[in-house]
Amino acid sequence: MVQRRSNRGQTIDFDALIAAQGDRPAVGNMSVDAKGNRLGPGGQVVQSNEERVRKYLKDNPAVSDDQVSLKTGDANAPVEATAPIDDVKTAKTAAENVRTSKLQPDPEPAVEPDEFDEPEEVPPMEPLGYKEVQMPNGDIEMVPYYNEDDK
Repeated sequence: MVQRRSNRGQTIDFDALIAAQGDRPAVGNMSVDAKGNRLGPGGQVVQSNEERVRKYLKDNPAVSDDQVSLKTGDANAPVEATAPIDDVKTAKTAAENVRTSKLQPDPEPAVEPDEFDEPEEVPPMEPLGYKEVQMPNGDIEMVPYYNEDDK
């Protein structure tokens, strides 16, 4: 049962619509009715939907039941049937989990401070004055200077 809601919140049952309007031509350029049957001249059913789908699936085998190996580079290599897929050795897995849970990661090495790591604290200098600097776009900006040579 396929029910959808319209943009106004009204519930539409598509199965009921198909059952009620199944013999009427569908809108579109595929020449089928609401059930998917191919229609000929005068709205007569030329080919049923089931016949049409079966013919398509026979001519276009898109689904494969072959089992292939994903481990090899060759996608068409057959799967080796050495052990059933459902055969899981949980005892070995549990033992491995216990073994690895006892392992602890290596501790991070202590980093010794280098004599050049921290910059010396320089007290902020007071500017000796300000000078006008013309920017490339023509604006003038006041820039501080700290040496008499920069004046």
